[in-house]
Amino acid sequence: MEMIHLLHTNDVHSHFENWPRITRFLSQKRAAYQKSGDEVLTLDIGDFIDRLHPLTDATLGKFNVDLLNQAHYDAVTIGNNEGLVLSHDDLSHLYDDAKFPVLLANLKELSTMQQPDWTQPYHIFTTQQQTKIAIIGLTAPYDLTYPSLGWQPLAVEPVLDQLLPSIQAQADVIILLSHLGLPTDKKIAQKYPIDVILGAHTHHLLETGEYVNGTLLAAAGRYGENIGEVHLTLENGVVKAQSARTTPTYSLSENDTDHQVIRHWLLEGERRLKRYHVAQLHRDITPDEQAYDAMQALEHYLDVPAAMVSTGLFMDTFPAGELDAYGLLESMPHAINPMKITLSGQQLLNLVHGIQEQTAYLSNLPVKGSGFRGKIFGYMRFNGIDVHRDGKVYYAGERIDLAAHYQLATVDHYKWLPFFPVIQQAPANIHLEILLRELMAKYYRHRYPEKTTYGS
Repeated sequence: MEMIHLLHTNDVHSHFENWPRITRFLSQKRAAYQKSGDEVLTLDIGDFIDRLHPLTDATLGKFNVDLLNQAHYDAVTIGNNEGLVLSHDDLSHLYDDAKFPVLLANLKELSTMQQPDWTQPYHIFTTQQQTKIAIIGLTAPYDLTYPSLGWQPLAVEPVLDQLLPSIQAQADVIILLSHLGLPTDKKIAQKYPIDVILGAHTHHLLETGEYVNGTLLAAAGRYGENIGEVHLTLENGVVKAQSARTTPTYSLSENDTDHQVIRHWLLEGERRLKRYHVAQLHRDITPDEQAYDAMQALEHYLDVPAAMVSTGLFMDTFPAGELDAYGLLESMPHAINPMKITLSGQQLLNLVHGIQEQTAYLSNLPVKGSGFRGKIFGYMRFNGIDVHRDGKVYYAGERIDLAAHYQLATVDHYKWLPFFPVIQQAPANIHLEILLRELMAKYYRHRYPEKTTYGS
């Protein structure tokens, strides 16, 4: 008989407040299992980074990779917070110092359609008893966004159709690191002979796992609030029994130094970001004023005469004096990008009236996800679009022609929300090469040009 243990995390999103306890748990479990002669693999299923944390933002995720190295992870895959919030070059070098393979079977270089040199589609681990464990990595294939960063995502099923016959010929056990979401994991389990699917992306927690067509699904929720374990019992390389469980991080004891370490990471990130000077502000700039500044920045960047943003995107006042990258992060911690949409006059009219009808509902509505890292949606502001008392809508000073087409500068956050079907259906050009706060750095740099080194 042979025992194999999989320790796994997912969707940590740079919530380092849980990390000291997580790493102790992983270390203790690994040591105990290895002492018993068992095999142990430690795995992460993506979205380990989130530029919400100042040290992640300052190092563009490399600090997170250092943490994975120190915790002796054996393999990882990426999520959208690795794949879509870093430039092509930054993602290509994120794992330069990684001591583990990055497994990713469904993302290729757009220019060559070749496997990125920092990844491999799968990896086969060999146990002391010569059992072959194949681990595959898959991430959510965002067709609308990855190509603009120079990556080509591939549909999941054709990839598995191609890979699995070869892998089955080489391996005794097949494990999938799936940053695809629980509904997709269930579909895969119904169709493919995979022993274990470790899930992520939809932040689902499967406390004792779930069986679908003989495949064990496991997942540990989000933010490092739980740590997952899967236990496999094998005989002659064949899985005879399997089980899963999760351990709540809050149930683990803290060390006296944990808070000091966590605070040090925050302060170090703050210190590094404050080195990047943006502008010398002549007066305080409130969140509402930042909304109007953002619209001007979006109009200029996207070469469009009208824009809209919601006030909930802006969280802190910029005090008079020096504005730095940390101040921008504190006010705009979102992984949100500029977006240009094209609407017919009728669609634009429907959008404006639809927003007006939802104003009271949205103004204090808590919003989570879709790149948003704030608290509430807030009020939608417009620039270059005016609604007169008689209800007529004007674009750049001219009354809207229902049959004409108009362009609107905004942010991609609204593309993924359910409140604006007009935006969801509209042709869009999303600019993933720059985050909203980075665009605002450029704007303030040119508006207040004294003492600037960041955002140029």
